[in-house]
Amino acid sequence: MQRVLQSYPKIYLACHTRHVRDDETGKSLSPRLGSILDHLDTQPPLTLSSLAKHLDVTQSTISLQIDKLQRAGYVLRLRDTQDRRRVSVVLTPRGKRIKEQNSVLDRDLVREMISLLRPGDVEAALSGLDLLAEAADKLMNRRRLRGRRKAR
Repeated sequence: MQRVLQSYPKIYLACHTRHVRDDETGKSLSPRLGSILDHLDTQPPLTLSSLAKHLDVTQSTISLQIDKLQRAGYVLRLRDTQDRRRVSVVLTPRGKRIKEQNSVLDRDLVREMISLLRPGDVEAALSGLDLLAEAADKLMNRRRLRGRRKAR
């Protein structure tokens, strides 16, 4: 665990992007709006309350941010048919495109970082990242399931 906690911030600080840009319109999004897009997907929907909790902001703050993203056409709000008070958010095709265009990590910096590895170490490093990403997906699914159980 300690190695992940020491290593990941180094990678992030060396390679993270400074801005999120819409290649179609040329407009930039604030780092906060870009971060919100990074947490969303086209499926499954994420509730506003769980997004606010995860980002450690109030529901009114996240609602204002989602308003901006919705006006720009990047997200859609979905009202729960069973409980009209519950509102979820998903990426639109346009939001998905922007998310794909703008990774949290800068592609050129990641390419340069990988080029600094010895050729024999590249596959081992990438395999390790694949394993960690797989475990991260499992963790996110587990957390979603817990959240659904608590909501019932």
